[in-house]
Amino acid sequence: MIIFELLLSCSNDQAKDNQCISSKIEYVTSINSPTTGIVNEMINIEVNFRVFNGCGEFGKFIVTENGNSRVIEVEAKYVGCICTQDIPIRTTNYVFKASQAGEYELNFRSSPTEFITASLTIN
Repeated sequence: MIIFELLLSCSNDQAKDNQCISSKIEYVTSINSPTTGIVNEMINIEVNFRVFNGCGEFGKFIVTENGNSRVIEVEAKYVGCICTQDIPIRTTNYVFKASQAGEYELNFRSSPTEFITASLTIN
């Protein structure tokens, strides 16, 4: 009987180079938002979004402002080279704070051309 042993190692620099990291805009599937708030009060809006494999998680929000209207996109980050092939829904909170009273429209991108909108009245 012949037994072969193979010993592999790498430096920390090589391990970092081999780590798989990427990011991608993902679409919001639903939100849970109040309809009113108070000036300078932090309002938490629950945001659910789909990632395309088990390595996907929340990265950051990308916000484009136009007056009292916002377009909000979720950038998911993918960390890992071996990922489960499920397509999970992840949840995070978007924090909104208005410095002036008024009507605000928060448009969360749910497809290339569609949005899920939260309308907020801030007093």
